[in-house]
Amino acid sequence: MARMTLEGVACGPATMEQYRALETGDILYFPTTPFEITDEDRAFLLTQRQVDASYHKNISYRPAQDRLKGVDAQNAADRKHMHAVMKRYSQHAISFVAGLLPRYTSGWKIDYASFRPNEEQGRKLSRRARNDLIHVDSFPTRPSYGDRLMRIFTNVNPERPRIWATSDHFAALARVYARPAGLPFAPAGWWGGLRGAADRLLSRLGLPVVDRPEYDRFMLRFHHFLKENEAFQQNCRKDLWAFSPGSSWIVFTDSSSHACLSGQYALEQTFIISRENLAYPDLSPISILEQMTGFPLAPSRKCA
Repeated sequence: MARMTLEGVACGPATMEQYRALETGDILYFPTTPFEITDEDRAFLLTQRQVDASYHKNISYRPAQDRLKGVDAQNAADRKHMHAVMKRYSQHAISFVAGLLPRYTSGWKIDYASFRPNEEQGRKLSRRARNDLIHVDSFPTRPSYGDRLMRIFTNVNPERPRIWATSDHFAALARVYARPAGLPFAPAGWWGGLRGAADRLLSRLGLPVVDRPEYDRFMLRFHHFLKENEAFQQNCRKDLWAFSPGSSWIVFTDSSSHACLSGQYALEQTFIISRENLAYPDLSPISILEQMTGFPLAPSRKCA
């Protein structure tokens, strides 16, 4: 049975063994955050709140647009300060990860950074949005085309750990639950191609339609299936991890099934890693699923 391991690592570059552990679904853990977050920035973050969480799940920073969303700043100075703090965290995290995992930098896509100021335990969210239920990640508005979702987290809470539960890695979960969750038995055929073409056309016309290949459609269904499966949530094996104040950790959240049970004040930066640059592409979720179906589930993002 696959197990999650918590492994302290040097500050790079990573070994092939660490690449393999990471791509399988294990966590690379740093008891002390290996890049700078100033005491001033930490203190400021502890004062921040977000707008109505029913619309914005977290405070987010979008590096490509240099844009901040979801912050409940009472004045322009606070909003400007928060923007600067999030931009610094994003830049420092990106620089560190590039040095630690250099093979990923070619063709990677820098996704959003986020700040999670709310206590996770008892948080009022819809079931599909809850963080305290075991799941693997899939972004509903940003399809990956089979590329991997990698994230670095930092616990900036000065006193309390961030508590995670993890269960089996993706390969083990897919063997049991992929078919019940709706993994297709046959290629999408003409109807799937027509649906994809229609989605692309509507998207180009500016309508809020996301063109998802079958892989991303399934991974979103799988995310929902795991969260909504009461028997799975109750009975799956769970390992508990306490990420101490001031620590950071890196994980592929599309293959590490996880839940955040408690914790407040965490930063995070997401990377979308090109499948062509993985050290072990056969371990990726899309490869596992395509081995099960016998046909391609997504074109490469370079061809999309």
